[in-house]
Amino acid sequence: MTQAQSLSSDVQSSNVGNVLANGAKIIGETVLPGASLLLDGKFVNGALHTVAGIGARIALGPIGVVLVCADSFSKSVTDKNLWDHASGAYHANAEKRAAAKAAKADAKAAAEAEKEAAVAA
Repeated sequence: MTQAQSLSSDVQSSNVGNVLANGAKIIGETVLPGASLLLDGKFVNGALHTVAGIGARIALGPIGVVLVCADSFSKSVTDKNLWDHASGAYHANAEKRAAAKAAKADAKAAAEAEKEAAVAA
């Protein structure tokens, strides 16, 4: 077996391990909010998500506990809360809109300058 084949095999086995670990985390979240963080050894954050999940279940019903579970899983897998993902997407979209607006303004200014140059000539 060549070194490249060995490396490819290692990558595949680590991907399978990640998939299995994430599957166990999702199953844990269906049983107890914050389970994925508890499985990662982040006991304080996991316990806070568990308490928040119970409170969300009381206050908001199943939707609330699903949001807390999703936040816990997101925090476990990516180290970012759902809010961080949402605000990051919002800021990226805002930057694209600002760039498009600036490009449109530049194009309009260039067209006006060209029009004035044509009138002056």
